[in-house]
Amino acid sequence: WVRSLSKQARVALMIALSLTIAMQHAAGEQARLLHPQPFKVIYQADYKGLPISATGIRELSWQNLEGAEAPLYTLTSSALSIFAKFTEQSDFVMIDGTARPQFYRYDRTGLGRNKRIRLNFDWDQNQVNDLDSGEHWPLADAQISDRLLYQFQLQTDLLNQGADIALGTQHRYQIQDQDTLKDYIFSVKAKVTLETPLGLVETYEIVRSNDQEKRATTLWLAPAFEYMLVRFEQTSSDGENFSLAIEKAYLNETPITDFSAGAPSS
Repeated sequence: WVRSLSKQARVALMIALSLTIAMQHAAGEQARLLHPQPFKVIYQADYKGLPISATGIRELSWQNLEGAEAPLYTLTSSALSIFAKFTEQSDFVMIDGTARPQFYRYDRTGLGRNKRIRLNFDWDQNQVNDLDSGEHWPLADAQISDRLLYQFQLQTDLLNQGADIALGTQHRYQIQDQDTLKDYIFSVKAKVTLETPLGLVETYEIVRSNDQEKRATTLWLAPAFEYMLVRFEQTSSDGENFSLAIEKAYLNETPITDFSAGAPSS
């Protein structure tokens, strides 16, 4: 049948078949994009070196909203002590492997001056709205993140790279911090085995390589557990220090009791 076609028709047919195969391959690659399962992690938290016990919680959950094309995910981070409370939350959707923020909130009470932020990301109007001040600013890029969500995006990007990451690998994110657009660059510095209440765990030590001159941000992520955050440290010369160290963890509602046993099956 193909032989009965003209040369031009055969060429057109082959091009069409090639494009179809390429599109199917691309669709297959897209379908294989990964992102972390729902999790809840409880940390020993320390803020400004306070000599008291504080609890930090990071949690990822999702829900299907009626009429929505994609699930709505919620990432929360909080720290609570008898003197202070801190809560940060990002609501987002996943689009082609990118976490796109929808709403961001931040609350801090009890230490110094209280602080509150409410940002609505209006992608139809391509602007971010400060719900407290009434100000709004343009959304310059479809891959902009918020002040919390970049950490989830880093997890997702590393998860899709696999368990073996070359030292020196960098990931760059644009962060919408109210009216300011910031660049965060993270570099994979070293492989480190950490001792935790859940046993020994292999991690990658990742640093923000373009941090402010007098501040250092370091994350330790466990590749065998979907790059779960095991430890976080942020130190500053002005005393604004904050750290998290893992105590308990749940992956897809299943408790992790011993890192050496591996991640629970999904």
